[in-house]
Amino acid sequence: MSMLSLSGKLIHIFESPKGERKDGSEYGGQDKIQILGENLLPNGETRFGLIDLTAHDSKAFRDFQGKDITIPVGIMAAAKNQLIYFIPKGAKPTLKAPDKFPMA
Repeated sequence: MSMLSLSGKLIHIFESPKGERKDGSEYGGQDKIQILGENLLPNGETRFGLIDLTAHDSKAFRDFQGKDITIPVGIMAAAKNQLIYFIPKGAKPTLKAPDKFPMA
């Protein structure tokens, strides 16, 4: 079980473009998902944010496109003020449960 979960609307599923580096190695081709979430700000306002995640199995997400989902995530600090979100291998999305304590 993951300690952190990301909830939001699954907006899009796509494959990242493939390419070749100068040394001949390939990059890209991973399945990606885009989730639109709401971030509550200290002043009570809401900011929407789009997060791109690599999906190990995009088929697990197809039935959830356009729906509010929750997915376990991990977070790494790549650099100062830069976070990288990732989906742990084997994690599957679920429909988002209604909020128990709505902010509004």
